[in-house]
Amino acid sequence: MPLYGPLRTGKDKTRNKVIASRLLELRSALRSHIYGLKEGEIRQHERNDKQWLRIATWNIREFDTKKYGGRCRDAYYYIAEIISHFDLVAIQEVREDLTALRKVMDILGSRDWDYIATDVTEGKRGNRERMVFVYNVKKVRFTNVAGEITLEEGRKVSRPGANLLRNPDGLAFRLPDGGDVQQPDEIPVRRSRGKTRLDRDIVLGIPGGTGLTLPEGSAVVLKKGTEVECGPDGKPVLPFEGEAPVFPGNAALLLPDKVETEEKLQFARTPFVVTFQAGWLKFMLCTVHIYYGSGKSGLAMRNQEIRKITGFLAKRAERENDSDADNFFFVLGDFNIIGKDHATWESLHTNNFMVPEELKEIPEGSNVRRDKAYDQIAYWNKKRRRRRGATSVDIGKAGVFDFFKHVFREGDDDPGGEDEAFFADLVGKTRLGYRKWRTYQMSDHLPMWLELRIDFCEDYLERIVEDA
Repeated sequence: MPLYGPLRTGKDKTRNKVIASRLLELRSALRSHIYGLKEGEIRQHERNDKQWLRIATWNIREFDTKKYGGRCRDAYYYIAEIISHFDLVAIQEVREDLTALRKVMDILGSRDWDYIATDVTEGKRGNRERMVFVYNVKKVRFTNVAGEITLEEGRKVSRPGANLLRNPDGLAFRLPDGGDVQQPDEIPVRRSRGKTRLDRDIVLGIPGGTGLTLPEGSAVVLKKGTEVECGPDGKPVLPFEGEAPVFPGNAALLLPDKVETEEKLQFARTPFVVTFQAGWLKFMLCTVHIYYGSGKSGLAMRNQEIRKITGFLAKRAERENDSDADNFFFVLGDFNIIGKDHATWESLHTNNFMVPEELKEIPEGSNVRRDKAYDQIAYWNKKRRRRRGATSVDIGKAGVFDFFKHVFREGDDDPGGEDEAFFADLVGKTRLGYRKWRTYQMSDHLPMWLELRIDFCEDYLERIVEDA
């Protein structure tokens, strides 16, 4: 349970009282959301809690950012309270400075809670973000395997236009007789400082048989294992002669350093895989924050990343299932899935991964506006002819918790405008509207969760009796 000592000893007695009041409301709302209990009912969920593990995924917006004045003290208490109602939480968008995470961990209490974090992902696309698992050590055990996923050569993510080649000296083509470059019907341009420039990329078709003049320093690389012929004296011969030699299909063109080609990419933000055990259940969790991008090319890369991660994990699951049928594979996090009728949703359901029905049936999204299916939890579910092992993926309850109905409230959820009025001065200094500002205090994503059964004792004993 969280440690709230500073709320009693702190100097700001008035604010401490408000925070405590909101925490009471938040606790009641979470009990009702998770257990279906109403205020005043006798809570008998402790026994059930021993049989179930609650895992959650939560993208906590820019955790922590100094933007817009940074997070106020209230937010850390509310974030810790929400996390405390789950047993293991995958958190995305944790930044390089771990001060905010450590504040939350102090409130949760170091005796009961711990965390595992990656280093930051470098580069513009990585946004210097970390992946983090926060877990209750009384319920969950880290089983000593953790790592970041990188894709092998040949399986990396392709940037749209990855086949582009650029030469600073220009590209010199030799068109075949009668051939011509295809011109577009319209050429969008913009004019600035007396110059006319293209306003977007233009793709010009060229006929087959077109030749390209390569820059000085180019070469052909014959791959190891290429079959070659031998002359009468037994020495190998490379018979690539004449004006138009044809090299084998595995040959590669080596260009000088000044020529640029688009590279194949790793994940924008490196996925993080960790093994845990709770009760009888052993499982491997992979948390992701899939590339968002924009436009057609951004969407294409988003789909690629989702399919690449399910493919990677499925391959690992296939291999490990042969030696350990009681180890289950889950992927969870911010997939930036647009909706359940969208290609991004279908991409998650590849390579025998699936989202449990308990989550599929939730009609609303996991973003604050509840209209996007960004966050998801899926597991590898390859069908088997017979059950192997002593455990299984047995899903209990599931949900998405809307904390803004209880903290940093607005509109009908904020009687008399109490919350908006209190934070009006802070919001005014940031030049943000209250609705957007509060997402930098809590998040623009809501926590998604589900229960996994971890007690298989009776199942195991019954199978012994059946097999006797």
